[in-house]
Amino acid sequence: MNSQPDDEFRDGDFENNDDAADFDFSLLTGQLAGELARYLADRWREEEEDKAINVNLSLSTALNRIPVVWLDAACQANHLILRGSPGKQRRARAAALVACLTSRDQLRRCVAELPPRAQAALRRLVASGGWMRLADLTREFGSMDGDGWFWNEEPPTSCLGELRRRALLFIGRTARTKDGKLGQRTFKVAVVPKDLRELLRDVLAEMPTQAEARTTPEEALNDAIGAAHSYYDAMAWPMPLERGDVEDFLRYAVRSGLDPLATWSRLEVFLTFIETRLHEIQSLDDLRGYHVSELVSTFVDATYVRRWTLDERRSLVHLVCRLYDRLHERGRILAETRDEIRSDCARLVGSKRKLDLIHRPPPLGGEPIFVQINPITGERRQLTFNHLRLLLVWAAAFHQDWHAMLQACAQVPSGARKQALVHELSALEPAIRELIISQVDRTDFDRAIRWFYEDALLELNAW
Repeated sequence: MNSQPDDEFRDGDFENNDDAADFDFSLLTGQLAGELARYLADRWREEEEDKAINVNLSLSTALNRIPVVWLDAACQANHLILRGSPGKQRRARAAALVACLTSRDQLRRCVAELPPRAQAALRRLVASGGWMRLADLTREFGSMDGDGWFWNEEPPTSCLGELRRRALLFIGRTARTKDGKLGQRTFKVAVVPKDLRELLRDVLAEMPTQAEARTTPEEALNDAIGAAHSYYDAMAWPMPLERGDVEDFLRYAVRSGLDPLATWSRLEVFLTFIETRLHEIQSLDDLRGYHVSELVSTFVDATYVRRWTLDERRSLVHLVCRLYDRLHERGRILAETRDEIRSDCARLVGSKRKLDLIHRPPPLGGEPIFVQINPITGERRQLTFNHLRLLLVWAAAFHQDWHAMLQACAQVPSGARKQALVHELSALEPAIRELIISQVDRTDFDRAIRWFYEDALLELNAW
């Protein structure tokens, strides 16, 4: 039987620190900012763990009282993608999680995704009747130091944190002992919601017992570095973010209390984006705020089938900012680059409800849009925005007639230079021309035609 909601958590619900997201760490810089952020995040988490809990709490009540950032993290961990702002959709998200975790098939999938050590902790809790003293559990499975607060952006890395992030475990204080009596003093307990205990017992019984060896941060780091090495081994050309940069940042992530595997998964997205912009980002100092904006908006939407949540996009922005802070510490980028990226990242995530996207400046003409590299000879063929404009004019105004277009160049501004670029385009492979044209819309054709007849050709670069 479930207790009444008011009995399950005394002293109000788990909302007192939801304004934690408003704290502006950008007012601080360097190591002090990182240390203060980690200190406050752990303090806020520990304050939540000091609140009263009923050892027979229901999953629904627990989910309706935890911080919103933890609720969102549980949705992410259980593969639930829900629209709308977290505050307005709180009860809908909690209800969806209850439906998910009380489904035997979904619960089995959730448990199967747990690391072996976390599965072992869950078995221990279920075997103990669904709750036990936190001190006894951490003595066996390790503390939660460094798990922080913003689980939707930086998931907890401890064994018990894995269970908490998936909404399988909740922590608070109680005075109730195992025999049901009330003691004189309160103590912290770890509780599996009562309505999940029988289901978990059945699900765990169906699963073969896995090796329960402790997964150390060093082992996770080695796995992340191995994945990074595999990525670079498959590269066909050099990247501005080198293998050594990534390995250093992964080690830095571990020292900062971050999960190296989660860090690598986001770094891989960033690297994949850089690959598509090598014609613009040839060095680490070439990255701009509009690149980061495109990364977390158009790129992830076009590249990944699953739609990214706002919190996942913000987390990726934070990763880029921390990466460039670290690159500056190592002397790999200029201070001006670090400052610009830091400022633009803060602008991107400055709004609570949406990303404040940064748009590119208007093109001048010399901006590279396509680079073809011969993997054998290393020869580069680069096309610029001027090539794009001329290609659109050829398709729309001259109906793909190169001869007629070459003749018209004699009557327009910068005709000789435009004619030279037209010759380059006529020698281009048809498939490349089709690819470039496919990326534009109707208004681009109209603007290109006006430019061809009215404007001089500039080879300056605004990007």
